[in-house]
Amino acid sequence: MNELECIRTFVKVAEVGSFTEAARQMDSAKSAVTKRINQLENHLELQLFQRSTRRLSITEGGTAFYQRSIQILADLEQAKSDVSKVEWSLGGTFRVSCVSSFIQAYLANDLCDFQLQHPELKIDLRQQDRYCDPVQEGYDLSIQPTSPHSDILEEVEILQLKRLIVASPDYLEKWGMPENPEDLINHRLAHNNHIQPEFSMYFERDDKLHSVSFQPNMLTNTILLLRAAVMKGDCLAMMPVFFIEKEIISGDFIPVLSDFRIKTTQLCAYYRKSSFVPMKALIFLNMLKQKYSNCPPWEERILESKPEMSYALGFD
Repeated sequence: MNELECIRTFVKVAEVGSFTEAARQMDSAKSAVTKRINQLENHLELQLFQRSTRRLSITEGGTAFYQRSIQILADLEQAKSDVSKVEWSLGGTFRVSCVSSFIQAYLANDLCDFQLQHPELKIDLRQQDRYCDPVQEGYDLSIQPTSPHSDILEEVEILQLKRLIVASPDYLEKWGMPENPEDLINHRLAHNNHIQPEFSMYFERDDKLHSVSFQPNMLTNTILLLRAAVMKGDCLAMMPVFFIEKEIISGDFIPVLSDFRIKTTQLCAYYRKSSFVPMKALIFLNMLKQKYSNCPPWEERILESKPEMSYALGFD
């Protein structure tokens, strides 16, 4: 019996709640996972899981052992890090998930730059336009808009996610420019209900909050449809500023209601809470925060080209 391997397997099964999924993430056979759990239970003389045909649940004793196990594994990783001969040398696989908009606009290039700095590191990037739990799905980092609170996840803000409502010149020629948030009721809207499940938008001006409910003409979980709908002159849409910087500067997209501010959210990184966080995750997070946390480059370029956008972007 390889006790350490059995403990690693137990932690993975406890976190994902499935022998099959644990086997997939560990690139192992389900029978091997089952064998390690059985060996560990026999060794401890303790039942770790309640098994039935429909569900797998951890026992009270299993929960206590899980807390000790993650500490043991964290201490082991910390010890390995402490004795590393090259402090900033990074290796292994760095698994990251992120929403498609930020991948396309910036993160893909950021990860390429990161690997150039650390050539022994293997990058595994996955697009997830939905809520992604990095522990359940086996990622070192999950980058996404603010997600529901979790007791096992650490949340680190990367940047303020500022958004604008935009239209094409052709759309505005046909439908007119809305003057107040309430005017949006009479306009055609494309809406991402993954980022904002409710059919409402929230605006701020003079310390007052304005909310508008609407019925979208297009509904999606991908920002690509929003951009296409605006490009075609078919709809207005609300999108993050970083994704539409070039179109705003070129005049292909016209910001509407720019004397209001759309309520902001955050783009955050999530990873498992632990006394030891992999060095590759910490170094990459620090790089992103230094690059984007204050005045991101896309906001600087928009303000240089269109200073009248300063209020909508929160600088006035």
